[in-house]
Amino acid sequence: MLASSREIHEKQALSTAEQFAAIASANLQSELGVIDTALRISVDDLQRAGFGAGASAKDINTSLAAKHSVLDTVEGFRLADENGLVRWGNLAESSEPPNITNRDFFHQAKESASSKPVVSGPVQSRVSGNWVVIVARPLAWGGKFRGVLYATVTVDHFVDIFKRYELNDGDVVSLRSDDLRLLARWSPGSAATSEVGNQQVPQELLTALSHNRSGGSFMATSRIDGRKRTVAYRQVDGWPFLVMAGLDNEKFFAQWVEEMRTVSMLASLVWALSCAAAVVVYRFSLRELSAVSALGVQIRHMQTLLRVAGDGIHIVNPDGKLIELSDSFAEMLQSSREKLQGQHVSNWDANQDSARIGAWLSKIKDGDRQRVEVQHRRADGSIIDVDLHWHAVEIDQQLLIFASARDITVQKHLLQSLEESSARIRDLYDQAPCGYFSLDAEGRFVHVNAVAAQWLGGPALGADHQFAEILDATTRQHFRDHFIALATQDHAPEIDICLSPAHAERRYVRIHSTAVRDADGNFMMSRTVALDITAQREAQQQVQALLRDQSAMLNSDVVGMVKLRDRKVSWKNAAFEKMLGYGAGELDGMDIEQLCAEPDEQHALAQDTLLLMGRGENYRDDVRLKRKNGEALWVDLNGVQLSDEESFWMAVDISEAKRAHAQISHVAFHDALTQLPNRLLLLDRMQQALAGAERFRHEVAVCFIDLDGFKAVNDAYGHETGDRLLVAIAARISGSIRATDTAARLGGDEFVLLLAPLSGDEWRAILERLLRSADTPIQLAEGLEVSVGMSIGVALSRGRTQAEVLLAEADEAMLHAKRSGKRQIHLADGPL
Repeated sequence: MLASSREIHEKQALSTAEQFAAIASANLQSELGVIDTALRISVDDLQRAGFGAGASAKDINTSLAAKHSVLDTVEGFRLADENGLVRWGNLAESSEPPNITNRDFFHQAKESASSKPVVSGPVQSRVSGNWVVIVARPLAWGGKFRGVLYATVTVDHFVDIFKRYELNDGDVVSLRSDDLRLLARWSPGSAATSEVGNQQVPQELLTALSHNRSGGSFMATSRIDGRKRTVAYRQVDGWPFLVMAGLDNEKFFAQWVEEMRTVSMLASLVWALSCAAAVVVYRFSLRELSAVSALGVQIRHMQTLLRVAGDGIHIVNPDGKLIELSDSFAEMLQSSREKLQGQHVSNWDANQDSARIGAWLSKIKDGDRQRVEVQHRRADGSIIDVDLHWHAVEIDQQLLIFASARDITVQKHLLQSLEESSARIRDLYDQAPCGYFSLDAEGRFVHVNAVAAQWLGGPALGADHQFAEILDATTRQHFRDHFIALATQDHAPEIDICLSPAHAERRYVRIHSTAVRDADGNFMMSRTVALDITAQREAQQQVQALLRDQSAMLNSDVVGMVKLRDRKVSWKNAAFEKMLGYGAGELDGMDIEQLCAEPDEQHALAQDTLLLMGRGENYRDDVRLKRKNGEALWVDLNGVQLSDEESFWMAVDISEAKRAHAQISHVAFHDALTQLPNRLLLLDRMQQALAGAERFRHEVAVCFIDLDGFKAVNDAYGHETGDRLLVAIAARISGSIRATDTAARLGGDEFVLLLAPLSGDEWRAILERLLRSADTPIQLAEGLEVSVGMSIGVALSRGRTQAEVLLAEADEAMLHAKRSGKRQIHLADGPL
């Protein structure tokens, strides 16, 4: 039975480790996939922008910065030329560009003919000095290698991912490269460290990998910290990385070890009865015939005692069959003595079959005994928890198992409910947003919750620690007066004190205490609630400092400052008046909401400030205000509450920064020539449109457009004329669709339309209108008039939600329209 319990714990440990490995593998696959997608899109954009054929360094850096801005997990996003010189991207200031010709990934990318990214690491970045993993893609077109675009991800980022998992002390999650070099490792509660790039692994891992490279498990002792763990590993799908998750066996199997320790003697009553019977039999040979009658009486007493025993007493032979039992054992199993006599233990044991029970019985020796919790199956199929005591005794050269069983199902359920309730109460106590602690009459700690313990620099403090010892000297006497007052009355006035522990940051708290007394009214201990007011105290100190320097503030030409009383302007500096275009004194008494650009923004500002400042917190956000002439401007607005009626605000004009950010965002998601959405923005809008179609049950059409005759115009009149033609075509496409539709340019003379929502054949009229518009000649210069057509492929969603699938289907339909004579529309499932 203990073997079964051990097996269950091993399966649980393995299952938990496999779950952690699977979660970590999926997270890493997702993050790396996003990075590679950005690299592929950037390579396409660089090719279209003319990289290697005269594109300016400014344009290249702008394009790279736009992609890098959406990749929070990437440290570096850089581009090297064909000679390995890193000339573009986010670079530390240096006199010469870094050279990566001696990096393996550069040569792998240069020689790569695969569509997969090149991955390298761990290496130490020459720009930042951090250990990083590199994901790279080559730039090669026209049969020529032109450089390498690569992203660097710090190994610390992978550690940050692992820290999100709820690991216990001693558990570990690590990431290694395919050649088993260590990239990242996280183990809570473990001080052991290992250098990045370390290839020392247990032999058990090498053996497991030789059988299955993609995933498996083993049990081994770590070479890093000496802990024995149950470990599961998994290959990150599509990437040369191996994730390993290990659970500390010592802690995970603690419950099983406790079960072994609780084994004790069982069936002592039955054993005593059997000994009494043996004595009677021995005396029978020495006494007169009259003693036989007395023996019969004694045996009947024993049988009666066995029948009426409260516990489920039963005796099993070496074959595992029941040879005697009490009525209570039969009642426990909802059966009868007659039905149970001669049955095998496996008929009622819920977790062991006959083979396992036989193997266990073969190992039992005379004198063995044990106490264990098991599960029995009743006659109606229900399962009960049983506290089982057994004792092996050899009688007449036959080994018998005397057992006593007690149904503890109700007790276990009650205990479980009690433990769950206690855990919930403890969780509320420990995770409350404030500190709780109790002090005895000498001011020593009795109870401390987790929040207060963290403030004080460690876990719950012992009884030898006095609270006053960790207070700042300036507030220590104040607290002692407070505690003396508490000892003489049930409550003491609320006070503010300063915690100054040796191993934690300095903190201001506000405490409220009540007294706990015994039946005679003697003071036993205090109960104290503590609120962290450090931020509020610091804010007050900052405001006081600002007020002391008010004369300097008045002369500020950059930062606008205003003080409000009951939300009306009571003071302002010249910079605030100038920022909003008001003359001296014109803002006096004006409500702050009158300065907001829109009514809904007035309401939002009022609600947000009321909520934050009511909690004693600063308010800071980017807000649109309104100048005197009605023009809107963006400001960085920062406010703090001075009192119940007054607040102080600072405003910095950030309109230019907002416009610059909007321009960068536009560049990242729009085609530089036509200003239409690019592929990245198109796919985002397709996903939104398809989700809406699925929800509201309407249709979406994806239309792939290729110009007929564009190459001839481009070849005859040059790329500049071709660009003017593309701009004109983009304008006609935009003018032929609805406000809810999207027109995008993928590159060259390829455009895509996203028509949504649609009903029936509504898309047909839109595209026919577009064809007629395209047929009209376009005047590109004086005396130069050209005409081009369109071949259009159409894919309808029809309940599907995969954007890339519909785009590929529309592309194939466009090629069919080309082959069928051009200047026509072809539906993906057949021609019109």
